[in-house]
Amino acid sequence: MIERIVLLQMTDQFATEAALAEVAERSREVLPTLPGVLACHVGLAADEPTRASWHVALVLRFASADDIPPYAAHPDHRAYVDDFLRPRLASIVAHNFEVDGQ
Repeated sequence: MIERIVLLQMTDQFATEAALAEVAERSREVLPTLPGVLACHVGLAADEPTRASWHVALVLRFASADDIPPYAAHPDHRAYVDDFLRPRLASIVAHNFEVDGQ
């Protein structure tokens, strides 16, 4: 199993409670429907030290690393990232980790 952890830092304009709720809602709508995604969890920063660096955490689970390129290239993912997220982002990082199957 692979867990892909994506951290999002929004621009000041989109770091409001309402704007972050919109990002979380859209992420929960789009990401679980994409091919290869077995699970998707969306979290908002829980404290001020975290908010200073990152506003949103996305944790996606895939059966294997081979499932990530088709997911990333899928037109619905591209629209989510390019049209919805990118205009709101100050920074984004993504890392993939092997995890046990639980």
